[in-house]
Amino acid sequence: MAPMKHPITGIDVNPILVERVQLDFDAAVTAWVLKLQGAKFNIIAQTLGTNPMRIGEVFRGDKFPEARAEAARRLSH
Repeated sequence: MAPMKHPITGIDVNPILVERVQLDFDAAVTAWVLKLQGAKFNIIAQTLGTNPMRIGEVFRGDKFPEARAEAARRLSH
C-alpha cells in the first residue's frame, strides 16, 4: 500500500492497518522472530501495530517467556 498524504501538511504518512492493544502468543513469537532476524525495536512495534511497551514486556520475559524459544525453533526449520 502506498503512503498517504496528511490532509493538512501534505507529507507522506504510513497507513495504520493493524492496531493491537495486547499481544497474544503468536504475536510474541513473531516479535522474537523479527528481533532474531535483526529488526530494530521500533520497527518491530510498528510492524505488529502495537505500543513499544508491549514489545518490551515480551523481550523482558514478563509476557510469554516461552516465545523466544519457539521463535528460535521456527527459525531453525
